[in-house]
Amino acid sequence: MMRLADPAYLWLAAVLLLPLLIRPRRAWSFSSLSLLRDTRRWSPPLLLIAVTSGLSLLALLLALARPQKTTFQTVSEREGRDIVLVLDVSLSMEGYLSQDHGRQQRRKLDVVREAALAFVRQHPRDRLGLIVFGDDAFGLWPLSHDHAMLQRRLERLDGVLPTQLRGTNFRHALVKALDHLRELGASKTRLLLMLTDGFDTIDAQTAEALVRRLRAEQVKLCVLGLELKEETPIVQLARRAQGRAYSIDRSEELAQALQDLAAQEPSRLVARAVAQHTELYPWCLAAGMALWLLATLARAGWVVEV
Repeated sequence: MMRLADPAYLWLAAVLLLPLLIRPRRAWSFSSLSLLRDTRRWSPPLLLIAVTSGLSLLALLLALARPQKTTFQTVSEREGRDIVLVLDVSLSMEGYLSQDHGRQQRRKLDVVREAALAFVRQHPRDRLGLIVFGDDAFGLWPLSHDHAMLQRRLERLDGVLPTQLRGTNFRHALVKALDHLRELGASKTRLLLMLTDGFDTIDAQTAEALVRRLRAEQVKLCVLGLELKEETPIVQLARRAQGRAYSIDRSEELAQALQDLAAQEPSRLVARAVAQHTELYPWCLAAGMALWLLATLARAGWVVEV
């Protein structure tokens, strides 16, 4: 496929040449047509000069218009996902996983923090955000590609909520996260990753409203529950919303669950056509200069009879 990158130059040339084409012709009077015989013949040198001059002008004008050869190549790439990390910072997160007894125990909050930091480092293409919750939910970092700042926020989770707000309220957390995705979400693949050990009762009406909203907004809720049972309300809500739920009994299982989750919820494969333009004006410029040189030599070396 051929195209002109700057076709305006051709129109400019047409405007400049128009006066030459429409200028009035001079006329002379002769008493007999026989007097006009052979007064101006198109000799080969004259014809060569006219043709080469015209072609030279045309080639130079085309060079100014920058002709290009365009080819299209299909490129497939993964679209970055919108992922909001929803972390439970309630008082119960100060405890330890019971299955880690006898090992070097770490607080649940530390286990969650380390797993979240690893997850952020492993997904540089995704837009990530951070929300923490207790009795209420608060945004610590908006969806963005600034993962360095997000990691700093994760490293400073201690004391982010006052003690009086360190209960557990899933509804506030989910509503806050869904509102955030609605406001800033740009990808068609949107995930809420909730890391919690809490048990909060969700009434049937609230649960139904959350399920409808998750489905309507095509957000996948993934719950990574620290020692949470299948009958836990938040686990049941994730199942009803066609999301995923993992039960984490040991600290090392959390990082593995996050990796499995990322593999099972891949980003969308996007195919797009990429245009590649090859410049052809050097060829036109070279041809125009060569023809101009030929016309100049013809004028200098040959006598044109009039």
